[in-house]
Order: sequence, then C-alpha cells, then structure tokens
Amino acid sequence: MKTVTVRIEDELKAQAEEVLTRHGVSPTEAVNHLYLYLVQHGQLPFRVSKRAEAPADVFRDTLIRVRLAIDALQSLAALPDGAPERDYLATQCRLRCGQLRQDIAGSAAFMALAACRDPLPRDPDEDTGLYWQWMQDHLAQAEDVLQDAAGNMSALLSAMTGQINAVYWQLATFIDLYGPVDAGPFRPSRQADNSSKA
Repeated sequence: MKTVTVRIEDELKAQAEEVLTRHGVSPTEAVNHLYLYLVQHGQLPFRVSKRAEAPADVFRDTLIRVRLAIDALQSLAALPDGAPERDYLATQCRLRCGQLRQDIAGSAAFMALAACRDPLPRDPDEDTGLYWQWMQDHLAQAEDVLQDAAGNMSALLSAMTGQINAVYWQLATFIDLYGPVDAGPFRPSRQADNSSKA
C-alpha cells in the first residue's frame, strides 16, 4: 500500500472535508475513488482549467461547439456522394460528434446549475438535463450514420442535423449565448427555485 501526500490550502481542506463528512466519506476513500475512476475511465471526472469555469460559461461554450458541429454536418451533407474529401470529412465529423457527446455527458449536471435567462415561465419539471440527453442521443445517431458512410448518408445527415438543431435552439433559450454572463437580470435556476420552496 502506497501513501500519497498532497498540499492543500487549509481553508479548502476544511471546506472539502465538511462536504465529505456530510456524505459519510473519508478523505482516503475519496482519493481512492478518484484513482479508481481514473483507472476505469481513463480520464478525469472534472475539468482542470487555468480559470474557474462557471456553469453558464461551460453551457455557452458547449452550445457554441454544438453549433460548429451542426455547421460541419450540414457542409458534409451538401457534398455529392463521389466527392473525394467526403470520407475524410465524415471521419472528422464522427470524431467531433463523439468528443462532444462525451463532454456533454461529463458536464450536463454542472451546466444544469446555470441560471436561466428565459423571461417566459417554464414548467417546473423542465430543465436542461433532458435536452442535453436528447443532444447526446442525436449526436450518437449522427456518429452511427457517419460510421456507415452509405450512399444515402446525405439524406440521413440532413435529418440528424435538423434534430440536433431543434434541440440546440431549445437549449439556447436557457442562456444568453452572446452577452457576458453577469449582464442583465437573472432569473434563478429551477433548482434554486425548488430549493427555496423547501
């Protein structure tokens, strides 16, 4: 059995241990599970960045990446069947969709914390989680179409792109894509609304 020594600021350590205590997990168990996750999944369960990312930042960045994927899929669908660059672009689009789908899966719960900017009232049960799940499903279907680059790929991609675009616009109503995060009045997120009623 090996020992891992890490340096953590006192305040951060105290706050983290308070959370661990609430969940009935010791620091040793938390670190062991982090290492187990790394071995099982080959990736971190969180983002390491030089800047702290707010949920709205990740939400906005992910939607921008979805828009770029839509544009790439539409360009590919417009190519004629015999175009020499079609196979290469299909592979690139498939890899992009796969990476985007994985990133959404890893960030959906965090993005759900973003405050909703839509001034229209929403159903209390409506949240971004379902839309992000649909996005992942549609991206996976697009990957399948791209993997099996059959003769009718253009028609299938056009249909897939339409579905991805529809979910994109549903998600875009939750957040201001073009303005700074802290500009204008925010309506609290539905999670915050529900917790304040308790």
